[in-house]
Amino acid sequence: MIQEDGTVDGSDFGLRSARPDELGLSVTWLEAFGLGKNHQFGELRRSFRLRLRPKGRFAEMSVGTGIREVGKELDALRVVHDLLAATERFDAFPSHTEIIGLPPGASDQTAMVGDLLVECVVYTHAAISERPG
Repeated sequence: MIQEDGTVDGSDFGLRSARPDELGLSVTWLEAFGLGKNHQFGELRRSFRLRLRPKGRFAEMSVGTGIREVGKELDALRVVHDLLAATERFDAFPSHTEIIGLPPGASDQTAMVGDLLVECVVYTHAAISERPG
């Protein structure tokens, strides 16, 4: 979702049409990991359930600001804490959260919501910790 010029692609802030059972956009509530960005992103990297790629990035945004901004155009958005329980393969993921109430599929409204959420991105972080050589 990060373009070659380093900007975040708003089209990734939408529900995927290929997944009609998808009800929300999966995000991470960093504060669930405690205080300090280094600690929060360390815990996120450790417990993330998808494969992290060397050039991958996490987009950090204020979800509250995003909900407020999108709420000016669409009042259905909500943030729901959705703890993922431990499984045989993964530890519990206490920070899993979903943004629900997004418009389904590709539409002008979906693009508008994505563009508004992109404006709330404050920083991008390496998906794999950048350690000095």
